[in-house]
Amino acid sequence: MEDGRWRWRFRSSISSNTSPNNRRIDLMSDPSSKSPRVMIVAGEASGDLHGGALAEALLKKAPSLQLIGFGGSAMRRAGVEILFDVSRLGVVGIFEVLLHLRSVWEAYRLAVQTLRSGVDLLVLVDYPDFNLRLAKAAKRLGIPVVYYISPQIWAWRSGRIKTIAERVDLMLVLFPFEKEIYAKAGVPCEFVGHPLVDEAASVRLKYPSKTAYLEGIGFSPSGITVGILPGSRMREVSSLLPEMLQAMVSLSKDFPNLQLLIPVAPSLSKEWIADLARPYAIPIRCVEGEFQEVLRASEVVVVASGTATLQTALARTPMVIVYKVSPLTFWIARRLVRLKSFGLVNIVAGAPIVPELLQEGATAERIQAEVGRLLKEDGARERMKQALKEVADRLGAAGASSRAAGIILEKLK
Repeated sequence: MEDGRWRWRFRSSISSNTSPNNRRIDLMSDPSSKSPRVMIVAGEASGDLHGGALAEALLKKAPSLQLIGFGGSAMRRAGVEILFDVSRLGVVGIFEVLLHLRSVWEAYRLAVQTLRSGVDLLVLVDYPDFNLRLAKAAKRLGIPVVYYISPQIWAWRSGRIKTIAERVDLMLVLFPFEKEIYAKAGVPCEFVGHPLVDEAASVRLKYPSKTAYLEGIGFSPSGITVGILPGSRMREVSSLLPEMLQAMVSLSKDFPNLQLLIPVAPSLSKEWIADLARPYAIPIRCVEGEFQEVLRASEVVVVASGTATLQTALARTPMVIVYKVSPLTFWIARRLVRLKSFGLVNIVAGAPIVPELLQEGATAERIQAEVGRLLKEDGARERMKQALKEVADRLGAAGASSRAAGIILEKLK
């Protein structure tokens, strides 16, 4: 920085810095302004969480940054001016996306308009189908692109790495093996570790102990507590939660003191979740802002496949992974995905350390059986806890968001 002005420069060259109308885009911020304008785009709840942590780290290191973007409550709390609420994009799978094409198209048009209005740097967080398209628009406008949280090219659609090489100036990855993949493709890349480690290390629990927490929400500390994590999207919750809860009602015949905790994702309504849970005759508490408390209070967690499995692993809480998508999406995924496991925790472990109940296997009967086995066998829970510790160690040390922010600012100042 010199005289309060920022000049964005990449060590790798930018192929073009002209707009479609041949108007040259100067990558230096307005000389009259001391604040570079950075746009961060996340497309779902987990991306919003990581985008928020990154935004907080960026502003801590460079308070003068102007942060705008697409996100949710986490990014808004971190200081990002939210232009589009990504809860409207909270869908997964080919069929599900088709049902929400209008919202996706509205979001894309707004994103491009924002880029054209003047953005010094675009930071993309996960959500590859949308974000790689947006990266193409940014490149045409001469706007540098940093991609934080790589598309899972190691799992499926590996050919996307060619697109990434053309459109992305810097890739920041969460897993060590990803850096080697990008290095071979000639994509500038840095391993920063997983931001979920930051979250687990910095969480401030509202209660001093598991006993105090359970008493505080009206549950018995001597009861058997199971966490129910049905996801962050309405469609997946509507599909998974009834099976999860029915399984627990059946399991309560063997464990009469069974009690359930449901941490409500920021993208969802607590009232809506409570309405879905009301018909099931078992003690249930729906809580907000207490995700880590739920993980630490639970003997076992039933969790939708996704980022939450890694969060559960970091808490060393035994789990059962459950997931369903539309039959068409699953049929296509089975033919495209190159991995034997779908759950991130099993992928990182390199072995099926956690049971996965997918699609037709995600039934109340199967969930009841797997959770019941873990509750009955102390040895099974302890073995899983040890395996989860090894997964947590592979995710790196705390400080991923800060490292990512530092690399962005160092390479661009």
